[in-house]
Amino acid sequence: MVTPARPNGAGSLAVPGAVVFVAGLAITAAALATWALAVVVAVLQLALAWAWSRTLRASPGTTVLIAGWALLGDLSLSLTHGHPYHAIVGVGGTGVAAVILYQLGLRRAVTLRAPSAPAPSAPAPPVPAAAGVPSSARVSAELVTGLSGIVLGLLLTGYLALRAGHSGDQPADMVVIAGLLGVAVVVAVGRLGGWAGLPPPVAGPIGALVAGAAGAGFGALNPSGLSTVAGLAAAAAGAVTAGLVDLVLIRSRDGRSVGAVHPGGVIQVEGAAGTSRPSGTVVTGALLGAVVPLACAAPLVYLVGRHLPG
Repeated sequence: MVTPARPNGAGSLAVPGAVVFVAGLAITAAALATWALAVVVAVLQLALAWAWSRTLRASPGTTVLIAGWALLGDLSLSLTHGHPYHAIVGVGGTGVAAVILYQLGLRRAVTLRAPSAPAPSAPAPPVPAAAGVPSSARVSAELVTGLSGIVLGLLLTGYLALRAGHSGDQPADMVVIAGLLGVAVVVAVGRLGGWAGLPPPVAGPIGALVAGAAGAGFGALNPSGLSTVAGLAAAAAGAVTAGLVDLVLIRSRDGRSVGAVHPGGVIQVEGAAGTSRPSGTVVTGALLGAVVPLACAAPLVYLVGRHLPG
């Protein structure tokens, strides 16, 4: 018997609240100064490293690598003349090498959190689900977690690169704000639409339309000379990418909803009626649901922002 998942208050509204809060911090920082945005980006990168590693059950060493190389990317960008986005390429390359070397070091151990092998003459005892996995599989998972986490952390630097090194005709701070606004609106509206009962393929496009309208409305206010077209383009760039990423995250969450079979033949579903999700799961899920779309949207917002006409 399968217990279907139903939206619950805390879990369903955590991501919209988190993305509004996180994007609001970044928008405020972008309006203040480049250094303020750098501080917020660094905090988001540290939060992403923790939540990404916790969700994928990576080791503390992988968490440190993800966070450290994200901060190195920020430093490299800040110290490079003109603050170009490609200044982080070398940092990303060394990050990949560091992750590979770390995993090779882990492979020297026979197992990682795995039970010792039984004697040949003794029957193999049943292995509980939480006992661990063979080291090769665990290290491979650590490798994927580390590489993907470093990439996501470095992607966030795109907002800082656009704010610090923008040389186009449109005001850099306002372009960044419009892009962040598009990301926040599409994720929040899409998630709230899903909470209201709309299927994700319907809620997502509605969120994108609302995000585009918000960007155009922001540009129509002409803050610091930002045009309506520029506001629409930057918001749309953030909304399209973030909307697609958020849809993938929702599908991934639904795919993990079926858990282990418990006595009595009932399959427990994460967040189902009558069950409660651990507070740590809600926090990490909200952080990932807010920061991952922001990170993935940064390159396209940067690209569009650098080529907007006056």
